[in-house]
Amino acid sequence: MSNPASTLHDAIRGGLLAPGAPFELARASGAEGAPLVYRQAPRTLTEFLAGATTLIERPFLLYEGRRLSYAETLAAAASLATVLQSRYAVRPGTHVGIALRNGPECVIALLAAAALGAVLVVANSRGTADELAAALIGSRCGLVLADPRCGAALEGALAAARIALLVAAAECREGELSGWAQACAGASAGATWEAVLARDLDPESAALILFTSGTTGRPKGAVLTHRGVMTSIWANQFAAAQVGLEMAARYGIDPAVLAARAGQPCLLLVYPLFHTSGLHSGLFASIARGGRMVLLRRWDVATALRLIQEERVTMMPGVPTMYWDLLQYPGRSDFDLSSLTSVSTGGQAMPLNLLAGIREAFPNCVIGNGYGLTEANGAVALVVGQDFLARRSTSGRVLPSCELRIVREDGCDADVGEPGEIRVRGAHVMAGYWDDAEATAAAVQDGWLLTGDVGERDAEGFLYIVDRKKDMVICGGENIYCAEVERVIQTHPDVHEVATFGLPDDRLGERLVAVVVPHAGRQLTQSGVSEWVAVKLAAYKVPAQVWFQEDALRRNDLGKIDKVVLRRRYAAAAPDAEG
Repeated sequence: MSNPASTLHDAIRGGLLAPGAPFELARASGAEGAPLVYRQAPRTLTEFLAGATTLIERPFLLYEGRRLSYAETLAAAASLATVLQSRYAVRPGTHVGIALRNGPECVIALLAAAALGAVLVVANSRGTADELAAALIGSRCGLVLADPRCGAALEGALAAARIALLVAAAECREGELSGWAQACAGASAGATWEAVLARDLDPESAALILFTSGTTGRPKGAVLTHRGVMTSIWANQFAAAQVGLEMAARYGIDPAVLAARAGQPCLLLVYPLFHTSGLHSGLFASIARGGRMVLLRRWDVATALRLIQEERVTMMPGVPTMYWDLLQYPGRSDFDLSSLTSVSTGGQAMPLNLLAGIREAFPNCVIGNGYGLTEANGAVALVVGQDFLARRSTSGRVLPSCELRIVREDGCDADVGEPGEIRVRGAHVMAGYWDDAEATAAAVQDGWLLTGDVGERDAEGFLYIVDRKKDMVICGGENIYCAEVERVIQTHPDVHEVATFGLPDDRLGERLVAVVVPHAGRQLTQSGVSEWVAVKLAAYKVPAQVWFQEDALRRNDLGKIDKVVLRRRYAAAAPDAEG
């Protein structure tokens, strides 16, 4: 017996993809076998940003009391772009580093560099000096735009590498909307958004370099093309259109009437802009739908509740940690949260008790989940609404612009319900890892991206994530690669060997823990190990717990540390961790 929700879903999906429809698919080059793209999508990021001029009358950004319209944001970006062009010789293809925390300065920097056709090298603004320098110098940036903290951390290393650094002012002066105003003073009079936009870029050229770590623990820069970025953005719009039409059908309302009642979408952006969740699904998706964004510098549940009420926030993508905080906040009932109509997560399964709590607290919300990765511009599969509620452990159906295979260990395609490695192909897949041919060859084979994730599909095509082949922990929405943390701990002079892994955590999803074997006769403490990691890596990569043992770590037949045994041994030992 067919599922009515799925039948409706299929009908709407087919209508949106039909010839002449807004999301009609076509082959990128017109040739058989070329990647599928959305026929009506812009070809490049600059073509996409040119369309923002139709939104100038609308509000766009709110950040700590500062409000910017589209007109003000684009004017500030045009001024900064003129400075980048005239003083720093930024041209199409120039690598421009972005090392800024969430805020108007980051948005303006991203837009300014993108308008010129530069390749945006977006670094983890929470990283240490070593992490930032490795990413930006290794990517051969010609210029780095930074906030004061990142600028101070990078100044010496960039000077030694002869890379220019432009730092946003820490505070805006009276009458200024952006920390870039002082840098642009006297040099950008009369700059317009239309004048700075680069033309005739190659859709297959690089638009972004975003960083992801692999099993070696070394950060790698995923090179994302203009075509890939635009395919991802339009896939996001396809999903939003599908949700809107399904809601209209369910409530018997004309879609145009429903859209008019909803007004301008408003996104509470908590994800950092160096993530695809923040950049693609946040900033770029908001521009595509003509929405506005409320930016949080860091997560704070009381501030989030106040902003949802005051700004009539309609969408809040987040991680389970944030939703637990919302549900458990003592004064939540004092806030009017009725404007919130969409909540979603991704990258880790939503616990069933959390899902039940969200449904009870926000009965009018459409709840969704998804699956993606940086190397695929963050867009692979999505599920929302009734389909999600009917299959609460699914990551959704594959987006129409993406091809997906489940491959068994023997290299053959898995049957329905049979697990295997998830492999994806399409325009959204990265061009490769920057300056790393070996890693690229291992990750992309015959056009297929080997994700390292294990999944299976049911008879209706819904994807389920079974396990991660990559040794990675997702803690509070942040990806932590065990090999990277282990590499740092292993450099401690008193450490003989170390293993890190994740354990379940009701609030964070997972927490990173470490098991350390000291050299004979040496003494180590958790605080000592934590401080050692904190100097070299971002704070969220510091293990929450450290255990010490004298005997060597058990290894399997291949000589690798057997983390299955370690997890089993230490799973119940959390209360006994050294403080």
